[in-house]
Parts: sequence; C-alpha cells; structure tokens
Amino acid sequence: MNKIEIAEEKLHIYSGILLNYQEFEKGNHETISYDFTCPEFHELKEKYQLTAIAEKGSDFQKAKRLLHYFAPRLHHNSWYDNHIECNALKLLEYSLNNKEHGINCLNKSKILEECCLALQIYARRVSILPYSPYDYDNHVVVEIFDRQLNKWIMLDPTTDGYFIDENKLPLSLLEIRDRFANDEFVTFVTSTNRLDHLDNLRKKHMDINQYICKNLFYFMIDQECKFGEPEHRLIFCPTSYSVKKNKIANLKYRIRYLPEENKKMENKFKQSLSEMINSQEPSKTNIENMAKAPI
Repeated sequence: MNKIEIAEEKLHIYSGILLNYQEFEKGNHETISYDFTCPEFHELKEKYQLTAIAEKGSDFQKAKRLLHYFAPRLHHNSWYDNHIECNALKLLEYSLNNKEHGINCLNKSKILEECCLALQIYARRVSILPYSPYDYDNHVVVEIFDRQLNKWIMLDPTTDGYFIDENKLPLSLLEIRDRFANDEFVTFVTSTNRLDHLDNLRKKHMDINQYICKNLFYFMIDQECKFGEPEHRLIFCPTSYSVKKNKIANLKYRIRYLPEENKKMENKFKQSLSEMINSQEPSKTNIENMAKAPI
C-alpha cells in the first residue's frame, strides 16, 4: 500500500467510529459569548495592520486572508510549554517570524481567533479531540461565523486551510464530522489551492483528511471568546462517553510513554492526573448550542 492508501484506510476506520457516535449528549444550555469590545483589540488591529491584511469582502474572505498571512509566519512546536501569556499580542511578539520560538495549535488558534474578533468577526477557538485515550495527539482550530453564508466555517491556522464539500462550500466542524461519518465527499484544501479538481485535492490532502477525522470525536469550546484566556470551556460530547475516564487513561498513557527529551512535562501531567481523579465527570453542553448562529 502506498502512503495515500494507508491514510485512506485510517480515514475509513475513524469515519466508522464517528458513524457509530452521531448522537450527542443532551446536556446543559450554556451559551458561548463573543466580546468585540476588549480595549486590547484596538492595539492588536493597529500594531499588525489587520484591516489592511483582511481587506474587504465577506467574513470568510477576510478571515481566510488573516489565516494565510499568519499561518506560514508562525513556526510549529507541538511540545511548546504554553509559558507565554495566551493572548494574540504576547504570542505574536514572541513567535511571529521567529523559528526559534515555535508555538502549538492551541496558541496559533488563539491568535487567529483574536485577530478575527478585533475585526468584528465572530470567532471561537475549538479543541477537537479523538475517541481513543491512547493517543498522544489532539488538535485546536478556529471557527468563524460568516454572516453572508449564515454559517460556521472551520479554519486551521496550523495547516493554513479549511474543508469544503463537492460544491466548494466551506464547512463547519459539525458539517465535516457528519460528512466523514456518512462517507460523503469532504476534503481539506489550503487557502491557496485552486478548486478545479476536487478528487485530486482529496487524494493530495488524504493525510490531513484522516488526521482531522481522527480528532472530530468530541469538542471543547472557550465559553468566553475574548482577549486573553477564558475562565470556562464547554464540552460537546457523544452519548455514553466518559470524558473523565478517558482523560485519566490518556494522562497515564502520556506519562508512561513520554519521550525522554520532554521529561520536563512529567510533573505537569501528574498534577493534571491527580486533579482529574479527584474531579467529577465534566458536564456536557447541548450540541445545538454549538451549531446555532451567534446572532
């Protein structure tokens, strides 16, 4: 089997998991808030000339230009330890155009979220997580709400791309998840891809397709989308899935198989494990609250 065939085989496995977990928990009715009035947004907008980068057009067009400007200028480091204050001003000062200061997807997404909010575009940072606890990896992306299309659209500042259907319509996370689960056409595209030959693009990006599919089992979203770190996150999770049980197993797995060069993370993982063992099962939020329009 070649690389594409191996990736497609994995995709079928992950899609099958999603198919069997299409029903989400009927949880609480907590809502997500979006704050465009943070005073730091003026400094962010002026310092990095966000209006000039975004130019004119729909919310999606502006956000896509921001995505393509910042994504290649932020070096990736999966083992970044989150020591810089998590807001766009501090993170850009630390990492923009600096290969020695790589950051992870969590912080890249915070940058894009806040840049969009600074331009009055509804944006939220979303952690996308896998089914298996024996997985060292998850991912974080951004969703923006396009008022012209009246829908959410996922943007990934780590890969400089998004997902489309066979009609080239940009998709939300829930739409992507549903299409993978039901074996319908969906593919990742970069912000600069020509959308002429979609089947070829799907094959070209099969690695990313299967990677994102793997991480679409459940979601965590910042409840307060604003400048700086939120106080709360909402969990949107399929029924009959214990987040606590799986997080405990995942932390034990991380500690056991932690690479030698990253042993400095061990105490942090052990503290998180102790806190998780002594906590209650996290409450879940109704999936309709993730899908609904913010306005």
